[in-house]
Amino acid sequence: MFKINADVIMFDKDGTLIDFDAFWVTVSYKAFSDILKEYGREDVPIDEILEAIGVHNGTTDIDGVLCKGTYEQTAQKMCDVLKKYGCDVPFDIAVQSVLAAYGKNTGVGEIKPTSPKLADVLRSLKALGKRLAVVTTDNEPITRRCLSALGIEELFDKIYTDDGIYPPKPDPYCAVDICNAYGVPRERVLMVGDTMTDIEFATNAGIAVVGVAKNQANRARLESRADAVISDMAELLDIVG
Repeated sequence: MFKINADVIMFDKDGTLIDFDAFWVTVSYKAFSDILKEYGREDVPIDEILEAIGVHNGTTDIDGVLCKGTYEQTAQKMCDVLKKYGCDVPFDIAVQSVLAAYGKNTGVGEIKPTSPKLADVLRSLKALGKRLAVVTTDNEPITRRCLSALGIEELFDKIYTDDGIYPPKPDPYCAVDICNAYGVPRERVLMVGDTMTDIEFATNAGIAVVGVAKNQANRARLESRADAVISDMAELLDIVG
């Protein structure tokens, strides 16, 4: 069986550790609803903004902005749609609105693991002596809230978030930092993620990468670049050496 020898395993959060659509589609709908109400433009179709950030009929495109982008990119997509309806919002104001609305509405999203065996898998990896880390483009408060709700926050040795200090994925900074922190060579570090941004992050860092795909379309995209692709986090224990 194919094995990847790793002393450090880095995980994306959304779509890898937590069910992306259950949380973010609901949060996004409520966030944009609040923003449009704030702007007095409830005539603008929320579904059109969701489409612009990669949400189609309640399912998120792994290459869309919501799945792999930043809050700034989300704000830009929102601005593009608003402009079509004669509402020209300054970008800096839009970013502030998006950050505030998402921060306010994280409580409406359902936080559930991508796999019922997720916590057991992470504990098994820790028992094997692996160091675990999270690297996400989400902010720290939301990230810690999600990890805490799943009961897995304490299992991670490092948590990298989009805090305006660390360069976000696909910049390899976080992988380089964790290698330096623990004195681990890059060939002993593994990234686990569900988007092409995660693949690019690993490629830029020169580390191995396992993709996570729930459907065949996403698997096909990831297989061309990942060292391996799994459909459930429980399969990770069969790969990691």
